[in-house]
Amino acid sequence: MSVRQVLPTILRRRELRSIGNGTVDLEAIDVDPGEGRPRTSGKFPVWLSTFLAMVVLPFLLSSLYFIFIASDQFTAEARFAVRSLADDASSESPQSGSVLTMRSASQDAYVVTSFIHSAELLKRIEGKIDYRGMFARKNIDFFSSFSTEGANEDFLDYWKQQVTAYIDGPSGIVTLKVRTFSPEDSVILASAIVEESELLINEMSVRARNDVLASVRAEVEKAGDVYGNALGELNRFQDGSGILSPQMQAQETGKLVAKLLGEKLEIETRQFVAKQSSADQSPAYQQLTLARESVDGQIERLKAQLTGTSDESLAKALLRYSELETNRVVAEKIYESSRQAYEAALAESLRKALYVVVFVQPTLPEKSLYPLRIFSPLVIFLGLSVLWSTLALTWASIQDHRL
Repeated sequence: MSVRQVLPTILRRRELRSIGNGTVDLEAIDVDPGEGRPRTSGKFPVWLSTFLAMVVLPFLLSSLYFIFIASDQFTAEARFAVRSLADDASSESPQSGSVLTMRSASQDAYVVTSFIHSAELLKRIEGKIDYRGMFARKNIDFFSSFSTEGANEDFLDYWKQQVTAYIDGPSGIVTLKVRTFSPEDSVILASAIVEESELLINEMSVRARNDVLASVRAEVEKAGDVYGNALGELNRFQDGSGILSPQMQAQETGKLVAKLLGEKLEIETRQFVAKQSSADQSPAYQQLTLARESVDGQIERLKAQLTGTSDESLAKALLRYSELETNRVVAEKIYESSRQAYEAALAESLRKALYVVVFVQPTLPEKSLYPLRIFSPLVIFLGLSVLWSTLALTWASIQDHRL
């Protein structure tokens, strides 16, 4: 049973019930010759009045507004993608691609779309363009414009209606659409939004790179300080001892001792021959004795330098030098390793640096796409009709249960 049949039937039932109570209005009751039941006459149907008030009248008013009053709105569109060198490398090598790469790119794109709909963007472009003035011109109708004195929170809601940005899931492409009441304003505003989005991505890349390199840079500086201290201690030891390399000094001293031992052996041989010839009292034999004593003294002094107990012995100098040289070598290796880690981290951060690829620049629109002067009133009519039908059926059901 339709709504038009339900409501009159309920009204007739109420009138019949009033007849049973003895309160009959003969002028207000008529009989339907087709159904043989009483009906009301001379009164405007309630269902028709509500339909006119809730559906027809708003539809006519909205049609009047959208067709004759609503200001033209021009749309400028831009399309761009947030990419990195790592994404480019993975696209060249399909076997290295993964879901993680796609998720990362989508997340960066979502950051940009969230930024476009945020108050931070409005704060950044405030000093560059008069974006509020674009929506408060005198030729804009009252319902479409926004006052320049409105609250920032209210304007942000209005901004989200005029500026839309959405992401194509599989490709990660960001589509930006800007609606203003002038073709030039749409292009200017869309270009400013794309420019600020690029600056945001650059700031994110620099901040991420600095965060990654901060800890590695600290390790490099620490290793450099340790290496510098080790090298300084070694230089101070060499300056204080006067020995550039105790190892080389020990080798040279060993060679001298070996040479002196050879000379001593030769002298002793000559002395043995002289003694066998009964020439041990000769001046030559005495010279050989003095020469042997001199060689013995030199050998003892050199041995004292090598293995003596004094602090200036080459053995202790060699031990101290080996300790300092080991510290220097270890510190140098650590410093080189930290430098390599820093360079690798820098290369990785540069490889993952984000950038915006704008492949559809905002162009000057030739005609207005909004408002939808025919479609919008029809949608309003359809929506109000559904609402009125729902309310009418609900009311009819309630009245039917009461009877």
